[in-house]
This record gives sequence, C-alpha cells and structure tokens, in this order.
Amino acid sequence: MLLPQLKPLHITNNSQPNNQTPDLAIIIIDEQDIEKGQIKSKNILSLDNEMNGTISNLIGLGDFEGKWLQTSTSLVLNQKSAKRVLLVGAGNKLNYMPARSRQIGIKCAEISLSLKANTIFFHCSSQLCNTKELIAQCQIGFNMGMYKYPNSNMKEETKLELEKPIHLNFINTVQNFEKSLDETKHLEDSINFCRLLQDSPPNVATPKFVAHQALEQAKKLGLKVDIWGAEKLREKGFNAMLAVSSGSANEPQFVVIEYSPEKYNKSIAFVGKGLTMDTGGYSVKTPSTSQEGMKYDMSGAAVTLSSILAIAKLKLPVKVYAIAALCENMIDAHSYRVGDVITSLSGKTIEILNTDAEGRVVLSDALYFAAKELKPDYIVEFSTLTGAMITTFGHVGAGVFAFHPELEKIIMTAADSTGERAYPLPIWDEIIDDIKGSISDIINIGNTRGSAGSMVGAAFLNEFTNNIPFAHIDIAGVANDNHSIGYIRKQSSGYGVQLVTEIARILAK
Repeated sequence: MLLPQLKPLHITNNSQPNNQTPDLAIIIIDEQDIEKGQIKSKNILSLDNEMNGTISNLIGLGDFEGKWLQTSTSLVLNQKSAKRVLLVGAGNKLNYMPARSRQIGIKCAEISLSLKANTIFFHCSSQLCNTKELIAQCQIGFNMGMYKYPNSNMKEETKLELEKPIHLNFINTVQNFEKSLDETKHLEDSINFCRLLQDSPPNVATPKFVAHQALEQAKKLGLKVDIWGAEKLREKGFNAMLAVSSGSANEPQFVVIEYSPEKYNKSIAFVGKGLTMDTGGYSVKTPSTSQEGMKYDMSGAAVTLSSILAIAKLKLPVKVYAIAALCENMIDAHSYRVGDVITSLSGKTIEILNTDAEGRVVLSDALYFAAKELKPDYIVEFSTLTGAMITTFGHVGAGVFAFHPELEKIIMTAADSTGERAYPLPIWDEIIDDIKGSISDIINIGNTRGSAGSMVGAAFLNEFTNNIPFAHIDIAGVANDNHSIGYIRKQSSGYGVQLVTEIARILAK
C-alpha cells in the first residue's frame, strides 16, 4: 500500500509579474505601511496603480489595517493584472519572524484553496518576505496550508480536483533565489512525507508499513538502509523493544538509514520513537478518548526518517544516521506487565512500573545501539515522550534536554533560525537519582510518582547513550494539534523536519 497523493504545487520566481493574468494576486502588507486609511509604502502604491486603485479602495473602506493575519479580498478593477486580489496583514511584530512568515504562507494557501485559485502571484511586499530565508518560510507555509490527508472514500470529482496543480509565482527582487526554491522544495517534500506518515491510521501505518515507506524513499537517493524484524532483534538482544511489542500482532521494525557523503567532519545520529499505536498496555490509557491521538506516538520516528531525505538531497557534508524504533504497545496475553524486569541491549536492567511509559523502554535499546555500534559525534532523539511536556509548554513548543552545552547551543540556534519553537530545560541530579531501582538498575518511572515527568524521562534515556553528547527533544505537545505560530492546529504538524535539517547544516559548516 502506498501513501496517498497530495495536490501538486508548482513554484516559480520572478522579479516582475509576467504577462499572465493570475486567478489571484496576494499582497502582504505591514501594519506600519497603512496610516489613516492611506498607503505609505511606495511598493504597494506601485502595485495599486497596476490594479487601478483596487488596493487603495479596499484600504479606504477602513476594514483593512494590515493587522496580523487580517485579510480582505476583491475583484480587481483592471483584469489584466489579476482577476482577484487578496490583502493579508503582516502586523508589526518582529519576533519569531521565520514562524510568522510560515504562518502567512499557511493563511494564503487556505484562502487560495477556498477561492479555487489555480494561478497565484505572491507579491513579497512585507518585511516578513524580504529575504530568501523568509520567502522560503512563506513557501513552506503555503505548502503546509495546502496539505490535506485525503478522505479514504473520495468522490470522483474530488479526486480530479486534487490532481489539478496550483501554480504559485513569487514576485520578488531577492538575488540568487532560484537555488533557494530548489532547496526549500526538498524540505517541503520531507515535511509532507512526515505528515503523511503521522496522519495515516494505525491499521495502515503499522511498523512494517512505515519501515517500507522509508525504505522506498531512501532507495531513490541511494542511501544505505537496514531493517530488522523480531527475529533479528531477538538475536541482537533488543529485549526492551521486544518486551513493549510483545502484545502486538504486528511485528516490530528497527530501521537505520545512513547518509555518508565523501567528505565530512562531524557525524550525528537522529533517533526517533516509533509507537505506531499506544494503548498504554496493561497500564491502559483511560478514559478511552486518551487513545484517540495515539497514532501520533510515532512522530519522532516520522521526523528522523523524513529529515534524512532532505539532508541527502541537500548534499550536506555531515554524516547522518536516521534511526526509527517502530512497534505497537497493545494488550494481549503475551504483553509485558507491571513488575517485569527486563535486561536491555546495554545489559542494564529495567523494572517496569508503568507499561504506558513504554517509549523510553523502546528507546533504551535504540539509543544504546546508536552509541555503541555507530559511535557518532552526537545523538539527538525525538519523541512524544511525556504528557508532562504539554503541561509545561502546552501545544506551543518542544522541550530540549541537552546533556552537553555545545549540542544545546546548536539545537537552540537551529530552533531560532527555523522558527521551530523549543526551549532548554535542566536535568537535576536529584531526578537522576530518582530513577534508580531496588531490584533493577533503573525503573521506567520515577520513585517520586507524578513529579518532574519530562525530566525523569530524559534522565532515563541518557542512561543508554554511552557518554556520547546527547540531547532529548520532547515533541509531545507539537507533533500534532500544534498551536504555535507557523503551524496547522489540527492533525500532524511535521514539526522537527526543519530543526533536524538545520542541525545537520550547522554541523556541516
């Protein structure tokens, strides 16, 4: 079975509008460029002249002031320049600019789709789209706004509409922008791939399905791929991962993709949690509505498997491993139980005090394999690990638990430049002591129940990294239903693809 197709988007770039008459002309206007119903910007005045005063007429009505995400639409008086114009307010705030640029793109895409516009001119007339980096974020946002996981029982006319491409032309004077268009397309493809994996229902996106999709994409780029099933995992000693998956009829899959350029100075392993469905096991998630979003518990794996594709296409001079530990946490006569003691791949024993704290158990084997067998310079792990992270940051940002100051700086630099909101958090010695076991080396939840849950999870994971510089990024609040600027609120977000790619870009310098 294949992942569903998305509506095609073709993007071009011009310094001036061509002779084509688009269905829609989008004009982004900063709040400070309007004063008392008058246009202050020379660029927008020039566009207004081309459109026979359509823009000034809309602004003169007083219902458009350029405020954040405010919109106004009208038919254009001069049909030669465009059939319709859309004004979008960029506000006046200069914080989180990459995320704001991305949000502008999302808003424009949503309105373009509602107007059924197939040819669009996007006039880069705001400070939120005056550099190639910010225009790239507008482009990514437009792509994200177009994304929709298709209905499984689609009508024929809907299928035909889905196949019809949108042609988007960015009108700007930024130099050497064509190369940026190509690079951004690689990111868009990876974000779409990530979101399709995340949104796929769990009876479709089984561990084998996700592993197969990753294999097919990696093969196109000539990347080395290893996929291990239950038999190989048993032979290798992945007892922790096998314990979590023991109640499922779907076989676990351990995926390692390697991108190794001819020249590189640094290497990094990105490890992702891949619970394609998590019922909680015998510590069952209650009420049952708590299970509704658990198909997204594989988002960490979706991020790592998708990001390495963009890194390979960009040909960054850094060695990268993408690791995904894929399995299900189900309830069955063979399921692992509260009170079980498991000997992990590292040899450390883990007492299971809560079967719903399964992600860290699975990752213990994945992290130790990465550290011991691959020996990268850095390990960064992504997971929807703890509900406590949502309590801390809501659905706005990810928590970064870095056990190495240089790595923390790299991650935060990447977060700032991509607008993927993240914040560093501490790991105190008292919390590290709290996971020590009495009949095992460690326990999978803290002795002080219900306290510092996200920190406890990070401390647990670090036990398996063999002293390699390590960071755990908890994306529980942002993998889906993301409320931060520059993201779609419902369904998957694709959060982390840009962050991973930018981390690799920084290490490549």
